[in-house]
This record gives sequence, structure tokens and C-alpha cells, in this order.
Amino acid sequence: MYPRQEATQTKVGYRDFAIILVAMGAIRAVIPFIPVPNAAQTAVNFVILVGTFCLTVYAIYRAMSETPGPKPALLFLLSGVFLQVMAIFVLAPLAGKSGLGAIGVGILNSTGLMVWCVGLGALIASLLREKNILIPVGMFLIGYDMFLVLAPKGFVQQSLKADPSVFQKMALAIPKVSSSSQNIANAVAATAAYVGPADLVFLGAFFLAMFRFQMRPRETLLWMIPALILYMLVVLFTGWNLPALVPIGLVTLLVNRKEFKLSKDEWASTVVLLVIIAGVLGFLATRKPKPPVAPSPSAVSARSSESANSPGPADSNQLLSTDPTARQNTPNPP
Repeated sequence: MYPRQEATQTKVGYRDFAIILVAMGAIRAVIPFIPVPNAAQTAVNFVILVGTFCLTVYAIYRAMSETPGPKPALLFLLSGVFLQVMAIFVLAPLAGKSGLGAIGVGILNSTGLMVWCVGLGALIASLLREKNILIPVGMFLIGYDMFLVLAPKGFVQQSLKADPSVFQKMALAIPKVSSSSQNIANAVAATAAYVGPADLVFLGAFFLAMFRFQMRPRETLLWMIPALILYMLVVLFTGWNLPALVPIGLVTLLVNRKEFKLSKDEWASTVVLLVIIAGVLGFLATRKPKPPVAPSPSAVSARSSESANSPGPADSNQLLSTDPTARQNTPNPP
């Protein structure tokens, strides 16, 4: 009877994860049809932001409480990728930009994202052989995420300049309300903020590592949620793009600081490694991109005469804005 009780007990975390995903989908489905006066929109959107963020973090926490091994982690990864690929590349073109179909595609996209992030986070955590490894891993991720988000050559900055819709399709969208109720045919689920998939992946990896090594996952959760909410509010009110792995890594390391047992040599090696990582990331972050090469006068005159004599497409440099904010204000493709 004991093994049977164990098998029943191990389904609780996955069950809670599924229930939370359904609840998040239901919230996203009904928000476009609930009108909110302009005076109350800020307060309502704040509640939605906090609620959605708490549900997201708690859902990952509950899934990782089951300490999934490589096989269930791979199942999560493959099924989540399948759902998101179907939503983005198959169903989105058919559903269009508005209506119940578009809202359903958004829900499926977010669900698939959450599922595969849990799977990938579990696979990454399975590579950690001891809890002391979390120190260099956490510090490296903090520095590397700062480079990706803040550096001019980082992935996020380059993505925003090239096509922000790519990041938006892959990220978790937090919905917001509008002042008027929308009809079913034209309903659109507006987005207040986005959470990158890397943040969800490593949040799950840290939680699973804490459960595996019997550290302090519950205390970390209680500190993680308010820290991330405050961080998100800074992003919303300032408009800055900030790396979310900074609070995730810092909260994990600080709350569990008494769980790490390193010798003097291990501490020294960790410090040396962090100095090297910081130096490399600092060098990459401060390198300025090469300025574009100006065309020769003869090429400019030849292009002008050619465009004047025959109709043709405009210069590609005039079609793409180099300002990320200008690109973010453009309508999202389906």
C-alpha cells in the first residue's frame, strides 16, 4: 500500500500546475469582455499583474515540487514545444488578429510556453550534482542575463531592433483591461508586459535544485514573489528592459546562503571564476557596434537615377526603425 500512496502523492504538484494553467487561460479569455472605467484601469491592471505573476511563479514551484526526472522533463519539453509551435505557426495565421480564435491561440501559446519551460528547467537542474554548484551558476546567470538584456550587442537589444514581435511571440504575455467591452468578433487580448522564457526556465531549474538537495524552496518562494513583483513594477513604470534573472538568482542565493558549505579553496576558485566571467561580460558589453559604412557618391547617384526611372521597392534601411520603442509600438503580426 505504501508505493500506491507514493504514486498518488506524486500527482499533486502536477495537478496543481495544470489547474493554475487553466485558471490563467480563463483569466486571459474573459478580460477582453470586461469593461473597466479609465479611472480604475491602473488599479485593476495592477491586480491582474500581481495575480498573474504570482500564479506563474507558484505554478512552476508546484511542478518542480514533484522533482521530475529526465523522462518526465523531456515529455514536458516536447509537448510544450509542440503546443507553442502549433499556436504560432499553424493556428495563428488561421485565427487572425482578433476574435475568439486569436484569444484561444494566445492561451495555447502561453500554456505551451509554461509547459516546455518547466521541462527544460528540469533537464538543466538534472545536470547539477551538488548544491554548491548553484553559487557559480547563479552568479554567472545574473551576469550573462545583464549582458543579454542591457548590452547593445545583447540578444534582447538586437531582437528589439530587428523585430520585437519575435520576442513577444515567445514570451509569456500578461494581459490588461480596456475601457470598453469588445464584441466577440473583434475582441483582442491586450498585453501589459512580457516575461521572457529564460526567466521561467531558470526559475524552474533553481526550484527543482532546491527540492532535490533539500534546501529552502518554500522560504525562497515567499521571498521570490514580492521581489519579482517589485522588479516588474519598476519595469512598467520606467519603461526599462531589465534582466529578471538578477532578482531570481540573488533571492535564491541569499535565502539559501546557509545551505552552502564551501571550503576556502572552493570559495577562492569561485571568486576567481566570477572575476573572469565579469571581465569577459564587461568587455563584451562595452564594445560598441561598428558604424554602418556610408555608400559612395557614385552608388548613391546610380541608385537615385535607377529609382527615378523605374518603380521599385523602397530602400530597406528606410523600412526598419533602429529605435526599439518605435518598433514596439507597431501592431503585432498574427
